[in-house]
Amino acid sequence: MSRSKDGGLTVVALVLSLAVCALGATALWLVLTGGEATAPEVTETTQTQVEGALEPRSFDEYSWEELAEVARLIAAASTDDEGRAVAESYGVAVGDTRALPLDDGRAATLTVVGIRADRRADGTGVAGLTLMSSPISLRPVNDALTNAGGWEACSLRAWLAGEGRSLLPEGLASSLLAVSKSTNNAGVTTDAASVTQTADELWLFSASEVCGAPGWFVAEYGEDPNPYTGYVDFSVYDALLAAEGAQYEYFALAGVSGSSDPAGVLSLSYGGTEVAWWYRTAYPYSYTGQDASYFYQVMASGYPCVTALATDEAGVVVGMCL
Repeated sequence: MSRSKDGGLTVVALVLSLAVCALGATALWLVLTGGEATAPEVTETTQTQVEGALEPRSFDEYSWEELAEVARLIAAASTDDEGRAVAESYGVAVGDTRALPLDDGRAATLTVVGIRADRRADGTGVAGLTLMSSPISLRPVNDALTNAGGWEACSLRAWLAGEGRSLLPEGLASSLLAVSKSTNNAGVTTDAASVTQTADELWLFSASEVCGAPGWFVAEYGEDPNPYTGYVDFSVYDALLAAEGAQYEYFALAGVSGSSDPAGVLSLSYGGTEVAWWYRTAYPYSYTGQDASYFYQVMASGYPCVTALATDEAGVVVGMCL
């Protein structure tokens, strides 16, 4: 078989052309990369920046999923001060509010009450944000007339874990974190060991989380046992109430105490009507031994302290963490 001279030259020219193109591409790559001949590494950080960068906006403009991501960034900070700086950079502050649409067609309000204020129940650190709803329902604490077992055993806690949770928007409900809540889970008691922890995604606020150490027993009965009080040491009951968690920043800034709500932040409505609402705090003292059936609540007027029978209906004001 013969081959023409022109065909051989064509092959040579083609090879040379390809080589020139390759050199040109390499030169262009070196110019664009500042002289580095290797492709840039796509790190986890740069990938996150491309896919998940959040634009700061106001608290009420975030989707539930975006708000959960902001909370995660706050929780991931090294210190509380750094966490607050992260919150500020994303436009979130204690006292911010937004609408909370409920599955039954009603609308509640959601308020930021704490930043890095609760600890995750699984021991992995803090939750970024603590939120409070206005009443999402009217319900009793217990179906039976008792406070035995406190918050841990009450029927309202079980309702919140099921039907109550289903009232929330799915994007919010699926983002909730279980946190540890300290409560007198005995009911009528003087034993400090009755204050134990539960893991909850939704909970009622305790009296001390709202009012600080409320001091209600000493205010009513005095500090020292005397004939009037039957020589009962009522200070132990105040100690039980104070052990149910520190006051959230939102209430502290508003000046809430065991006897005062100067800013009116405790006056909350359900269906357009002001209603009393429950604390998870059981009334720990029994006068007769047969009346262990009371829980504390906020009055409809917003006054921080009244007791009511566990079977009474009152507003369900819910705490939750992201």
